[in-house]
Amino acid sequence: MIDELSRRDVLIMLAAVPVAGAAPAARPAQAAAPSAGTQAPLAVGIVSRHLQFAPMEDAIAIAKEAEFDAIEWNVRDGGHVPPDRVERDLPRCIELTRQAGLAATMITTDATDADYPHLEAILATASGLGVTHYRTEEPRYDYSKDLEAELEALKPRLAAVNALNEKYGIAVAYHTHSGSGSIGGAIWDMWSVMREFDPTYLGMNFDVGHATRRLGLGMTDGLRIAHRYIQALAIKDFAYQVDPQTGRVETEWTPIGEGQVNLRAAFEVLEALGWRGPINLHFEHHGLLGRAVGDYELPIPLSEFKRFITNERNHVRQTLQAVGF
Repeated sequence: MIDELSRRDVLIMLAAVPVAGAAPAARPAQAAAPSAGTQAPLAVGIVSRHLQFAPMEDAIAIAKEAEFDAIEWNVRDGGHVPPDRVERDLPRCIELTRQAGLAATMITTDATDADYPHLEAILATASGLGVTHYRTEEPRYDYSKDLEAELEALKPRLAAVNALNEKYGIAVAYHTHSGSGSIGGAIWDMWSVMREFDPTYLGMNFDVGHATRRLGLGMTDGLRIAHRYIQALAIKDFAYQVDPQTGRVETEWTPIGEGQVNLRAAFEVLEALGWRGPINLHFEHHGLLGRAVGDYELPIPLSEFKRFITNERNHVRQTLQAVGF
């Protein structure tokens, strides 16, 4: 039972809200030009992996209490919605989320390629529920091979994924990790492949934390070059630490706003470019990355977890407002 807002409380609250019907598949909102009028504020969501210590109903209640606008649900093994149960579990998950007044326009998957098991069931179900984006892991380099040839070989793989996305009216967002071997960590490499495709259903989940780790001040250059292919934005932060034994500079994840990521600069670039899309917060500091449902115990008190996610959401929202985004 969660503190301050019980599961019973949230179920009573959910029951009081009419159930919205499944929305038809829509063209993903990405890189839209600014309108002449005032636009609604961008939705700030939380990635559900960080809530996998709690049952689905409690996870929704925690996200609502922290005043998030949306939840990016994990449709992966160990998530609240396992891939082999997507047709049964995702409709209920989305319904409960929306009944609580939160958006559910993006999910997380492991579907790097078109032959991923259950991919068509995931896309058909998600699109039928009005989900417009799905995040997935990035392809990997094989450093024993020529990298230019590997990027060329990636094109038909993306074409196959893109064909399924067009069929179901949903966009893929490949995550941009900074680690060695990650295609897209440098941004420019993945952009050089994607630029040959229409960006409507194919793009990146641009992680400003990982991009800053990899590119430093060049993070905003990555935003500028790739903005047409940025389907969604992932936000996390990190700080540099010097190992006292080796003298090597290492990185450590921190609460958003306490590290090296220049979030204001990122928002200023994207606002000037007219970018619009989902924004989701990631919490990897203090051991909060998360593990499988049923195998994850929150490593800090729930009250402290709530304080972290609320403060970081507030920081992101205030920074968006400061640049008129």
